Amino acid sequence: MMSIKVQKTILLNMLVLLSVILTSCSSTGETLQYEGDKQMRAKLKIMAIDSKKGFMEDYGDLFNAKYPNIEIELINFGENNFDEVLASENPDVLLTSLDQYEQLVQNNKLYDLDALMNKDEFNLNGMHQGIVEYLRVTGKGKLYGLPPQLLPKALFYNKDLFDKYSIPYPEDQMTWEEVLQLAGRFPVEDGVNGLYMRDFNAFVEALSRSTSLSLVNVKDLRVTINTDSYNRMFNMILDAHQSGAVVMPGLDALDVNDPFVTGASAMTMDYYYYINNNIGRAKIEQGNKLHLNWDVVTAPVNETNREISPYFHLVAIFSVQAKSEQKQAAWEFVKFVNSEEFAQARSRTNQFTLPSRADFVYNPEGKRMEAFYKLKPDVNWTPVNYDLLPKGFYGKMRDIINSEGKATMVGTKTLEEAIASIQERGQQLLEQNK
Repeated sequence: MMSIKVQKTILLNMLVLLSVILTSCSSTGETLQYEGDKQMRAKLKIMAIDSKKGFMEDYGDLFNAKYPNIEIELINFGENNFDEVLASENPDVLLTSLDQYEQLVQNNKLYDLDALMNKDEFNLNGMHQGIVEYLRVTGKGKLYGLPPQLLPKALFYNKDLFDKYSIPYPEDQMTWEEVLQLAGRFPVEDGVNGLYMRDFNAFVEALSRSTSLSLVNVKDLRVTINTDSYNRMFNMILDAHQSGAVVMPGLDALDVNDPFVTGASAMTMDYYYYINNNIGRAKIEQGNKLHLNWDVVTAPVNETNREISPYFHLVAIFSVQAKSEQKQAAWEFVKFVNSEEFAQARSRTNQFTLPSRADFVYNPEGKRMEAFYKLKPDVNWTPVNYDLLPKGFYGKMRDIINSEGKATMVGTKTLEEAIASIQERGQQLLEQNK
């Protein structure tokens, strides 16, 4: 599982203590009866990939402020021992990736939350309905988990550069072709380009997601990049590079002085955390010297359906384990971290992720944060499960695509030669552990 590890700070506040009587039943007919007040006593085993310190800062401390008599025991799992830890520890609450969630649903390992939410009048209306619908589709109509945070992408743009050259601002739900046409209107002779992408592979990933292309057939262990679709995509990237509309300097993701932040590029696409990791850090380092008048619109879409986006990352899906012996307390925890009061508490400080509840976004500068929520996740897009591939495949394949892409950009290889090389070198990686 690809995980994003960030340090976050939460302002602890004593929350209003609500007394709620829960009388709920699961799809199996099991009845839960518990008076949900601050005196509830239980010991919860929560299974997550987080460190204990990070988990408590993110979730546990706020929960214990409301439920001081519920003890939290964090059970860690690693990249390759999820099933073993689940079987041996019998946790009450699970924090999982989407892949793990789907597998648990298929194996009937999770508790149906619908009955609990109905009895408890838990408010789903304020949550990102596209995400809720996405998880219901995964659960074949039932909801087995909820994500308190999202990590979507958006298109960032420099308003001052657009104003300077009298170019209209980008709009929500533009396609990649439309974004590149807009990028091509900036004068390269002035040292300004329209779009910054971190490197060649980052651009390939972005375009392949928007067209539902996968570079690997996991079932057959076969690289699938030597196709007409990828050929057209590579040509689009090379044309944009050669015209000067796009720059791909091969920078680290955390490089503060990237072309967008320095004002050399009018647009870039990135996750929400770009606000903190790049723009925010540049503000800290440069202070009043930084003049970046930015805003956001939705990430580029596919022309066939401008309402959906593949650029969603669910940080963690919170679920109640079907065999938990503390289901009521487990539900109180899942309910709390997905509640309005939790989202409101976190909204008082800047975060690296977005709350699933759009009404509680930290936005003191008044940016168009609705751009991160406007699109629905693409329920038909399936990410590559790199856990099923040889260890280190993703990183090595990324390096191969970058090196071959660079060779085409500088003219030492033709596009046909580069694609053939990516296909061959990638296939060799897949066959190493056959």
